Amino acid sequence: MASGQCLCGAVRFSIAVEPRFFYRCHCSLCRKQTGVGHNLATLVHACDFRWEEGQHVISSWRKPSGYRNDFCSRCGSTVPNALRETHYFWIPLGLLDAELSMACVGDFCTDDAMSWDEQRSANSHHAAPDSLEFLQRELQVNHTR
Repeated sequence: MASGQCLCGAVRFSIAVEPRFFYRCHCSLCRKQTGVGHNLATLVHACDFRWEEGQHVISSWRKPSGYRNDFCSRCGSTVPNALRETHYFWIPLGLLDAELSMACVGDFCTDDAMSWDEQRSANSHHAAPDSLEFLQRELQVNHTR
């Protein structure tokens, strides 16, 4: 089991599995969301995710394209969110309280990466995945029940 929280601690969550894989996205939206060259995230099946505290302080911003950013209205930290119309939660790795042994399954939107953002895995993709099913398949070992 792993736990996580926003910067101020108002939003807390736990996951019943220990994620083993994550992905990096270098698109402009992820750069602006994180303030760095990419975001690091994993997907966790909804049955393995639980809010512990603070759902009432979560605000959400969405683009018409479907891109969504949920954040703590007190400190501004990006927080997990239900991934569109799936049974998964998107989890930003920086929120996790403990260091976990994880491997990167791929880098996405590398054509959109800034020249100073050179970190890449062996499994790099020039664009975003064609579908969420690709990421679910790559990260499916996070749900081992």
